[in-house]
Amino acid sequence: MQSRLSEFRERGANVAAIGQGTGAEAARIARMLKLSYACYGDPGHGAYRAFDLGRTGLFGLTLEPFLSDPGGAFRNLRQADMRASASPRSDVFRLGGALVANRAGEIRFLHRSQSTTDVPKTDALLAALDAL
Repeated sequence: MQSRLSEFRERGANVAAIGQGTGAEAARIARMLKLSYACYGDPGHGAYRAFDLGRTGLFGLTLEPFLSDPGGAFRNLRQADMRASASPRSDVFRLGGALVANRAGEIRFLHRSQSTTDVPKTDALLAALDAL
């Protein structure tokens, strides 16, 4: 996302990430990953519940990603923040997602990850923006 952020901005989109933990923890992760878009903390996991994002199990967290997407699994492992995963606010089994909403707040695209390496392609997000 970061490498193609200009394409989102050219379309007038605001990009934001919501993660587990506090706002301060989200800011630390953003600095660590050198992200230049907004990153918010969701220590109560309200956004995950609101968008019905799922969870995985032990197999889905450990072995399955390496079997289905070794490159993505190694990328996730390299970027993992072990200190944050030990936080009582962190749920390492929580799966993510991505959405595109119009200016009225109506969701026009929603991707619910099915595994830890399942993230929508940037082109799919840009296409959803173009369709608004």
